[in-house]
Amino acid sequence: MPLIRNSESLDIPENVTLSIVGRVVTVKGPRGTLTHDLRHNQQNFRVEAKGRRFVVTRFFGGGIEKSCIQTALSLVKNMINGVTLGFRVKMRFAYSHFPINVTIEGNVVEIRNFLGEKRVRRQEIPKTVKVTRTDNAKVKDELVLEGNDLNEVTQAAACIHQQCLVKKKDIRKFLDGIYVQSKGFAQEEE
Repeated sequence: MPLIRNSESLDIPENVTLSIVGRVVTVKGPRGTLTHDLRHNQQNFRVEAKGRRFVVTRFFGGGIEKSCIQTALSLVKNMINGVTLGFRVKMRFAYSHFPINVTIEGNVVEIRNFLGEKRVRRQEIPKTVKVTRTDNAKVKDELVLEGNDLNEVTQAAACIHQQCLVKKKDIRKFLDGIYVQSKGFAQEEE
């Protein structure tokens, strides 16, 4: 049986401003601005308590509609974390015989010599995501992706991982590829 009113709220930090225009949420912070379109959700969004609390409300919603409230709050919380701390994904190259060679040219990552193949794999990275190679003296064979939007950073990491999937071989034996090592914030929390 649906409840008459379901509501959840989220506190907004001091250095972040949040605005809502027609269920399009915009978050501004020290690292930049992020915008997310939530018009597909039939929910009411508002900012109250002098701009320090984001409230999501759903009237006459069942179980699925109640879960969408928490999804909307999680999206906004990730946007707030993105404009305050940013996101970082570290990836490592794994190979047994043929060393994987990765070069970065602008916003294109090129992967060469995967399993000894001559084919060059190219993956275009969004302009909002910064890709760097860690110095081999510090950490060998590491790729670091940083950005403010969690969706774009993790999607870029997933696309790079999928470029190096082993085909037509036993994946228990051939473990070569580029794998996500860790996920976290670009700046550490105080």
